[in-house]
Amino acid sequence: KKSDKPLYGNDRFEGYCIDLLRELSTILGFSYEIRLVEDGKYGAQEDASGQWNGMVRELIDHKADLAVAPLAITYVREKVIDFSKPFMTLGISILYRKPNGTNPGVFSFLNPLSPDIWMYILLAYLGVSCVLFVIASLQSIHSSFSLAPSTSYFSSTPAWALSQAAVLQESSELMPKALSTRIVGGIWWFFTLIIISSYTANLAAFLTVERMESPID
Repeated sequence: KKSDKPLYGNDRFEGYCIDLLRELSTILGFSYEIRLVEDGKYGAQEDASGQWNGMVRELIDHKADLAVAPLAITYVREKVIDFSKPFMTLGISILYRKPNGTNPGVFSFLNPLSPDIWMYILLAYLGVSCVLFVIASLQSIHSSFSLAPSTSYFSSTPAWALSQAAVLQESSELMPKALSTRIVGGIWWFFTLIIISSYTANLAAFLTVERMESPID
């Protein structure tokens, strides 16, 4: 504390911490004597001996009852001394550009599956439809598909419709009757069930969660 007159005792000090200590003594009713630590340090643990220095050492050795200073609250210090509520909060932060959000596009519904998967599904759809058509044609004498009660011939329409109904998870009146076509149809329905379940599980996340572009390269 600067003064033209010589100062003694607690009058030698001034500042926010001193004002805070004075206010606490008024509210709680205690007297105090301020003195500086001999080494002039806040308090850190020495690497070689593991002993503390500064104000922390004074508190550990019971040479002081209270330390008033802008002392940072750390984990290692909290293990040996008790802290009051902090009267000032400081922190180190990293500043970076605000991320730019990307809005879902027109074809965002295709994002849950990769382009290769979509191509494989299309090829599988065409392949299964052709296989059903060929098998049903060979089994036409057994009426593998029934378009209508009075229809005895077979065309490619039921095969495409059955494969499409499986992909879209729709019901179909066109049901295979022969064992071979039922096996192929059952495998195709099970395959489409797995694909549709995976697609619907990821579609909501792709459309609702905003895709953020990282501002840090």
